[in-house]
Amino acid sequence: RMMSSPVSGTIYSDLLAELWTQGMTGADVTGGDANVWTYSVAGQSWSALSNLSTASLTAGAGFLVYVYADTDNDGDDDLAVTLSVNGTANNSSATVGSIADGEWALIGNPYVATIDWDDVTKSNLTTSAYVYDDANSRYNAWNSSAGNLSNGLIAAYQGFWVQASGGTGSVTIETADKSTTVGTFYKTVADNTGSMSFSVTSGDYEDRTFVSFMANGALGMDNSDAYKLLPMTPSERVVGISYAEGNGLDISNLPSSYEGSIAIPLDVMYLTVDDDYNFVTGEIDVAMSWDLSSLPGHVSLTLTDNVTGAAVNLTEESEIIFSTEAKGSFPAYGSGGVN
Repeated sequence: RMMSSPVSGTIYSDLLAELWTQGMTGADVTGGDANVWTYSVAGQSWSALSNLSTASLTAGAGFLVYVYADTDNDGDDDLAVTLSVNGTANNSSATVGSIADGEWALIGNPYVATIDWDDVTKSNLTTSAYVYDDANSRYNAWNSSAGNLSNGLIAAYQGFWVQASGGTGSVTIETADKSTTVGTFYKTVADNTGSMSFSVTSGDYEDRTFVSFMANGALGMDNSDAYKLLPMTPSERVVGISYAEGNGLDISNLPSSYEGSIAIPLDVMYLTVDDDYNFVTGEIDVAMSWDLSSLPGHVSLTLTDNVTGAAVNLTEESEIIFSTEAKGSFPAYGSGGVN
């Protein structure tokens, strides 16, 4: 789990008291591999905590916890559990800076309330936030217009990734960024902005990929594109993905005003994991559907099958069925995205 805390100080042992911890001083056992990690912005690397009791956490910083289902080593699955932390809840702004151009920072919600990513002050950052969804083994992204991270709302205690772009990046989260909304809400969509999504399903497997339309959109990469990041736990799945400049995207951002046609490369892959922890592409029947409810009125879309040449007007059909192809493998672990 990627987490944060609304309380600063030496609070790891208190916050994680209901979970099994190991591999560090102050943990349930000091042996074994550590299961609490922080991420260095300067070094772009992970570091395991060495002392759970003395390590200090700042509100607004993110950290990683491997959560064992057995929280007391008795052989039984104890989840779900409730985590809490003692101390004074943070009510000040939280800033994470000095993120080198193109590099990443693991930050977190510094408050006990949900925050709205759209309201957060960003300098030299892409517009996207990435929250890891452990239940579905994928990242949910939001670029201020589209994505699986519903309306950019980030819950309390949630850690998430951001990426610098165009210079040294920083992010400041303030009390004004708190949201009173904890569920789904709906916005009126102006004709010069909007989004749509493709959903791909096969049996129990499901994924989505998004296209947004904004004034800052470009035909290549721009600051509102969001990568399709590799999952933290590789497993069998189907993946829907778009591309720009060779980068696999979860959200492809395009200009809201453009004369002519734009081709958006799309791909759907069925992935299994081999013994060497590579994703292996394979053949499977897949259903693809689409949601056009937030599509700007002046945009029309046609889906073309590059194998058969068949073209589908997305406003006239609601679903297509096709088979994926076997086309090699790629590493299931790494710092990059799905390509």
